[in-house]
Amino acid sequence: MVPFFKWLGKIIGRSGDMAAGYSLKPGDPGYEEQRALTSQLDKNLKILTDIFRLCDDLIIREIIIGRGKQQVRAAIIYLDPLINYSQLQQSLMRSLLAVEELPRPGISADWLLKKVLGNGSVSEEEKWVEVSDGINRGAVCLLLEGLNKALLVKTREKTSRPVGQPVTETVFRGPSDAFVEDVRTNLALLRKRLPTSRLAVEDLEVGEITKTKIKLVYLKGYVIDGLVAEIKERLRRIKIDGIVGSGQVEELIEDCPYSPFSTCEATERPDKLAANILEGRAALVFDNTPFALLMPVTLAAQIQSPQDYYERYWYSSFIRLLRWVSLLIALLGPSLYIAVITFHHELLPTSLLMSIIIAREGIPLPAFAEALLMELIFEVLREAGLRLPRAFGQTISIVGAIVIGQTAVNAGLASPAMVIVVSLTAIATFTIPSPSMANSIRILRFPLMVFAASFGLIGLLLAASVLTSHLCSLRSFGVPFLSPLAPLTFSDLKDTLIRAPSWKMRLRPRLTGYADPQRQNAGIKPRPPVVKGKTSVKRRGKK
Repeated sequence: MVPFFKWLGKIIGRSGDMAAGYSLKPGDPGYEEQRALTSQLDKNLKILTDIFRLCDDLIIREIIIGRGKQQVRAAIIYLDPLINYSQLQQSLMRSLLAVEELPRPGISADWLLKKVLGNGSVSEEEKWVEVSDGINRGAVCLLLEGLNKALLVKTREKTSRPVGQPVTETVFRGPSDAFVEDVRTNLALLRKRLPTSRLAVEDLEVGEITKTKIKLVYLKGYVIDGLVAEIKERLRRIKIDGIVGSGQVEELIEDCPYSPFSTCEATERPDKLAANILEGRAALVFDNTPFALLMPVTLAAQIQSPQDYYERYWYSSFIRLLRWVSLLIALLGPSLYIAVITFHHELLPTSLLMSIIIAREGIPLPAFAEALLMELIFEVLREAGLRLPRAFGQTISIVGAIVIGQTAVNAGLASPAMVIVVSLTAIATFTIPSPSMANSIRILRFPLMVFAASFGLIGLLLAASVLTSHLCSLRSFGVPFLSPLAPLTFSDLKDTLIRAPSWKMRLRPRLTGYADPQRQNAGIKPRPPVVKGKTSVKRRGKK
């Protein structure tokens, strides 16, 4: 036992040393970036080439500023794929080469900013780590002899795609613009919908190597108390080399990491993000990712769609109720069929039971194996449809499902009733607006099938009880995941199972909008205009 404890002590000590950190030594990667700039141009260029060694796309161009005896050596440094050459020529090169008389006793950063580079977006840095970060983000670095500062001129080439239509959250009536991979464009789309000074945008950064830019957005005076501080604290705890997508951050800041349900919601629609921010929520907008993260989130919010608010409330309420029914079908459809066919024949009418028995005659597999086989086939077809080219991916997946289903019935591997149940379940899954919620339902379907095949309806009720208890205990940044159903809030039910008219939604949701609960004035219900106690609209057929 003694060697084991020694080994354990070494592991603990080693992890403690790693957690405590260590100082960089000369020759280590990143050592030069911790130093400050000098006033010698040649030495600065040598340090810069050491930082960007093996980077063949780094361009260093030396120039002379001034004419006659008053001349100063300078260098322009940039990464070739990231800069815009037209902006480089207009905002930097022409201004520098046009300088004829230099100030005495020498060039200063203030003189350059005020007299020479007044038109561009320029910042001055004294540490190499800020200089290297600026160059890596598309800025042009200007170094001068005798100046221990670097000037970073932003001339980044726009490499992101233009604003397009949403892919995963499509609507028939409503805006058709979606987020892109450029965070500045995404903020512009958001500010277009929220043109107010109350919209707060805070800069954050995650990733030691990638230094991914994240914008925390919320409305001042509307956001939940403590939500902004909690989000910052969770992001501060992230110590990772790189972040390449919002999904990584979602896993690192959610409340229950082992839950199949996500406590953050990803959206690509600026209108949905603006509507949720108006209700007191906050969001994270990422650079290089066309999805923003909304928090907190509830189960009811993931069943809602932006189209619900662009259609008449009667139609929206019907469609929303249909989604709740589809959610139950997608989750419990195959499990109920397995439980009834295997254990509870008496629950079916005699004629229906005889039809199912005749259809299953000659099927060598039990109901559970039959359902498992068909579910796996549909999941494989769905995944293959995502990987195939868009031009014929959906067609092949649909035709493949029909052909395989019909072939399985003819071969005696599956009954027609099972094909109908699995197909209806797959179609019901697509009615859920939130992709993360739909994926959670797809995963939970399989353990529920196991419980139903093992214990029948008793096992299915037991599994459903455990799942309901988990949902009741789940929190999203302090907000109950099942609110306003549990805890029950009657005032918020008008926008949960159904959608009430817009003129009825006077208050914001209770748990997310208590900072400023009133959304609109009372008494804005539309009515015909009245003139001296009579309507001004003349009825047809009367004078």
